Amino acid sequence: MKRLLPTLAPAALALLAGCTVPPANATITIDAPSDSTTEWNPVADYLGHRCGSLDCHGAQQRSFIIWSCDGLRLAPNDVPGCRGPNTTPTTPAEYYATYRSLVGLEPAVMSYVVSTDGADPDLLTFVRKARGEEAHKGGQLIDAGDVQDQCVCSWLAGNTNTADCTQAIDTTQ
Repeated sequence: MKRLLPTLAPAALALLAGCTVPPANATITIDAPSDSTTEWNPVADYLGHRCGSLDCHGAQQRSFIIWSCDGLRLAPNDVPGCRGPNTTPTTPAEYYATYRSLVGLEPAVMSYVVSTDGADPDLLTFVRKARGEEAHKGGQLIDAGDVQDQCVCSWLAGNTNTADCTQAIDTTQ
């Protein structure tokens, strides 16, 4: 063993020298759908209404977290609930937190889907789960091509169909 140590030490040092830590200010670029209020907010409103309850994606232990007036709130004094007294609508910070949560799930896949104008949305896990193509605690929530699916897919393609998003919320009342 003593003879191996002088041989292994330089090899171990060489391996460690090849490992580097990214700089503290390192960033990655994601080709993501728009986060503008006109493009993203209708989609986020649908997702919050459909998937953002406190027992689903409005729970902090999920990898995809939805913050909205329908469930989890960023400000501790904001009461869940979109309608009624003492409620606060979804805030700009909540819209952005939900956006970052979704876009950050699979950044490389999201970039590919967006770069192809949404041609293959089912490459994204959140789409497959909602369509029932992959195991999902909530079961199948949408059918490919229905207004709920079109709301999400139109956003991924870069042209959010706000009418579909509004109708999607109405169909899940």
